[in-house]
Amino acid sequence: QHLKKNIAPEYGPDPYLDYARLDDLIRLLSGKAGPGSGNQFERQVSLTTPPPTNQHGIPQADKSITEEVFYSEIDKEMAKVENFTQDQVTKLRQDISDVEIKLTKTLTDH
Repeated sequence: QHLKKNIAPEYGPDPYLDYARLDDLIRLLSGKAGPGSGNQFERQVSLTTPPPTNQHGIPQADKSITEEVFYSEIDKEMAKVENFTQDQVTKLRQDISDVEIKLTKTLTDH
């Protein structure tokens, strides 16, 4: 919630990591941990978010979510942030260059 409230309005939510999506993937992966992958009593159950269910209300796990999917999603999110950052740095460098040119011109004119 804190992150959502502090999104820069001039950029919108697009250049930020989609923490909600990553959190959902982590929760799905955590729920799929099989025997021998840790203490079975360490599993937490959310009281606010019910598990996904089928049309009959029976809880179902998303079998298509794997660690590879999670890492792929992180890579995609990081690339999105990196591209945005590079675009912003390029714009700032151009602005600095424009100011330097104007300053040089002003100093040579006087």
